[in-house]
Amino acid sequence: MKKVLLGILMLLAMFEVKASHIVGGEVYYDSLGNDMYRVTFEIYRDCSGAAFDNPLGYTVYNNDVNNTLFNVYTIPMPTPDTLPIIYDDPCVTPPNDICIERAIYIDTIFLPATADGYYISYQRCCWANNIQNITNPGSWGITITTFVPGTTLVGIYDNNCARYNEYPPIVLCSGQTLDFDHSAYDEDGDSLVYYMCDPLTVDNGNISPQPELPQPYNPVPWDAGFSATQPYGTGSNVVIDPQTGFMNITPNQIGTYVAAVCVEEWRNGVLINVKSRTFGYRVVVCDVIEPVQVDLIGPNFLIEDCDSAGFIISRDNDTDTLNMQIFLSGQATNGVDYNYLPDTLTMLPGVSTDTIAIAPFLDSTNEGDETVIFNIVIENVCEGTYDTTTAFLTIKDYVNMGITHSDSLNLCDELGDWGELWCNVTNGVPPYFYQWYPTPYANNDTINFPATDLNDNLNLMYVTVWDQCGKKIESEPIKVYNRCPLAPPNVITANGDNINDFFIIGNLFDYDRVHLTVFNRWGNVVYENKDYKNDWGGKDMKGNKLEEGVYTYVVTPESIKFIYDDQEKTRFTAHGFLHIIRD
Repeated sequence: MKKVLLGILMLLAMFEVKASHIVGGEVYYDSLGNDMYRVTFEIYRDCSGAAFDNPLGYTVYNNDVNNTLFNVYTIPMPTPDTLPIIYDDPCVTPPNDICIERAIYIDTIFLPATADGYYISYQRCCWANNIQNITNPGSWGITITTFVPGTTLVGIYDNNCARYNEYPPIVLCSGQTLDFDHSAYDEDGDSLVYYMCDPLTVDNGNISPQPELPQPYNPVPWDAGFSATQPYGTGSNVVIDPQTGFMNITPNQIGTYVAAVCVEEWRNGVLINVKSRTFGYRVVVCDVIEPVQVDLIGPNFLIEDCDSAGFIISRDNDTDTLNMQIFLSGQATNGVDYNYLPDTLTMLPGVSTDTIAIAPFLDSTNEGDETVIFNIVIENVCEGTYDTTTAFLTIKDYVNMGITHSDSLNLCDELGDWGELWCNVTNGVPPYFYQWYPTPYANNDTINFPATDLNDNLNLMYVTVWDQCGKKIESEPIKVYNRCPLAPPNVITANGDNINDFFIIGNLFDYDRVHLTVFNRWGNVVYENKDYKNDWGGKDMKGNKLEEGVYTYVVTPESIKFIYDDQEKTRFTAHGFLHIIRD
């Protein structure tokens, strides 16, 4: 269950070739006494852009009505440092192609005491064309400035400028709110107030003006839908605590944006300075890894005593022991409707996955669908909270199979008959597997077979059916008879030569019992046997030889098959004339 969130890569897209390197910066100063000040510029650049200014030029103006130029200064380029990508969220993997360098330019200058004070400015052109919240961004650059208050404001000519404690985060992700401490430090203990403000700009007619242009400085021309308090566009939330500088950012639109945070210095109820830090923010996509994922392996519904499934718990970081609480709910009862599952799970170091198997019991009770809700509660080390991860499945009743099938058949192999048997299975879990025997036929609910496959008379056939749960049902015996029409002779020569001496009825033994009755020419019964065995040699009921001549007979098969069907019973009844010859 990984989720992909939008993140903020606090990183300005490169400037044009003219100066495509600055991604933000600020300026601050410290009073060293005796009208001496240490001025510090922190400048950030994309490692893939143009190099830092060498030297960096900046300008100091008198804060009088004419903005009189005081002096122009240069600072040699220091050795820059590459900023580490620091994540507060250990579950976020930052992109590996991000590089931001910081150069800290430091200068010491003499600023004699004055009533109006001074302002210090640095300007550089231009913003990259892909910045989305500035109109025609390639036509504008950045202005970094701060104010040194004079004796009129502070009573004495002495102030240390506020400076931000942390450099802007390099990579941050949304989807959860970005929390960033944007507070500043002021050595004088002045009261500080924070707010989102307009980044200050310079037009592209001044790539690197020397001296820098005097104030007033214009804000960037915001594109439609953007502003100082909404620099990331509609639907993106930006809140900064005015007292603490603690900032919450929730961007929702991918792109590159410029934003600024201002800090005011108040002393004894008097505003003595306002300075800003401008930075470029690019909203990108980044992966956020859940501390643990729970997935269901197997079907999302289980049939009693048939299916099984598993809740597989996986994690990407297996360096520590992970203790989890398991909560089971739903209509199904743990240990009653399915195997008992424990309420805790521990994953030891080196173990990245574990599986909890679940198999429902067969209770032969029609309960309807029952849900199982599987919750794992785990400490989210990524957020310092407790997360609940949930998976669901449903247990369905198993309904025993039922079977109906063909009635008995009567075939005759001599006539080339074919038979058909069928069965119909209900309930269970289809598809089904069919096995017919004693002769194995194709796996089907209907079979066709020749009578030549059968033994004489009664054949008992069965079908066994298995469903997908491995459960089976067997049919009752299906009676299939191989019985051909009776074929009595019309002549016997009962002379004792053992040739045609007996009344031999063809196919007699295809039947359980055959009833033979012989009549003389006057219709009198001269012989009768209800269970004839092909053993009559032309004698009457007392064992006396019958005279030569013509007799009539009726042969009626008797069997269970025909008890209920008189029409079928007479199908193979045979009658005709019999000649008894003795010489």
